[in-house]
Amino acid sequence: MKKITLITLTILLYTISYGQTVSELFQKRDYYRLAKLEVKTDSLSPEEIYIVGFAFFQLENDVKAIELYDKAIAKGLNTGTVYFYKGLSLRFLKKYDEALIEIDKSLKLEPTNQEFMNEKGLVYYYQQKYDIALKIFEEAKKLPPTFPEPFYWIAVIYHEQKDFNKALSSYYDALNHLPKTNTYYTKVLTSIGVLEYTVTKDYIKSAKAYAEAIELDKNNYELYSKLMKSYNAAQQYAKADSIFDILKDKYDKGKLPKEDMEVKTFAIAQFEWNGQIATVYRSFVEPKNMLDISYKVFVLNKEGDKIERRFVVEKTIQLEDDGAKHLLCEQDKKNGRHITYTYGWTTDKIPLEDLIRVVKLVLEGKIKAGASSDTGK
Repeated sequence: MKKITLITLTILLYTISYGQTVSELFQKRDYYRLAKLEVKTDSLSPEEIYIVGFAFFQLENDVKAIELYDKAIAKGLNTGTVYFYKGLSLRFLKKYDEALIEIDKSLKLEPTNQEFMNEKGLVYYYQQKYDIALKIFEEAKKLPPTFPEPFYWIAVIYHEQKDFNKALSSYYDALNHLPKTNTYYTKVLTSIGVLEYTVTKDYIKSAKAYAEAIELDKNNYELYSKLMKSYNAAQQYAKADSIFDILKDKYDKGKLPKEDMEVKTFAIAQFEWNGQIATVYRSFVEPKNMLDISYKVFVLNKEGDKIERRFVVEKTIQLEDDGAKHLLCEQDKKNGRHITYTYGWTTDKIPLEDLIRVVKLVLEGKIKAGASSDTGK
């Protein structure tokens, strides 16, 4: 009698697990349990087999997903969705020609599906066939508005082709179509910030884009740096300082990323000199003792791949009431020399614009070194 009860229970559990709960598991996004149903596909409907294949797709097993999609198709499933996801898996496997065949099948069944057309554009995009991809994305834009990402990819292509004006215009267009919840919305704002800063030199618009991006991604600290650079470039120093104060508070509470906590400085400004880019870093730690550093300025070489010169602002002993409290120095990593220049600041508040001006004067040879030592060695 006990054996019969166990057999009955086993049959009941099988019915619950493998019969009625395929759709329930799908609704719960329980892809691991769904994938286990692969061994029972002979008893599943074409739609259920497709769901199992989709589970493997979500688990990043595209080969197995395609195998299940093919089984579902062989059993009679003929929907745009199954061909679309088969094409998507093939694209992830970089089998672009095969992917295109499946996407075309999906579009034959649903010719006005904006997402399917967008995927066709991506197949060409990832082959770097940008001109073809661009035409397809433009075609996708005209379809019923159910999937707005073609607007984003058009901007990306123009950006990669270095057609920056068209790229910027297209990013703004994408911003008007993408919902804020879309994965690419923050990327669009970041790209607008970059292009407004580097191409149009409209630092106010650049800052606006970065500020909005931060509202959506508050833990992306690279955006804070970009925002401060934009504010400082726009000479809105107080706003830049207010952003730095937010970061300093996080530093004091140990809430910044590990790298920033260890480095103890943050990039706040950028300027160009003689075709070279220089970045200004500000210390989170207030200088209290002699040689404590409040600012660093790294000047890259013309290629932009190496630091050519390193300037620092160091605290010194104030010998007179109107004497310098902080001096501009340079750390020469090649020969270990520590160079002190004949320029300093009498207060703890060092104006950023003055620091940049003085570094430029040194680079131009208009301010000479007052002393040097080999302490670096």
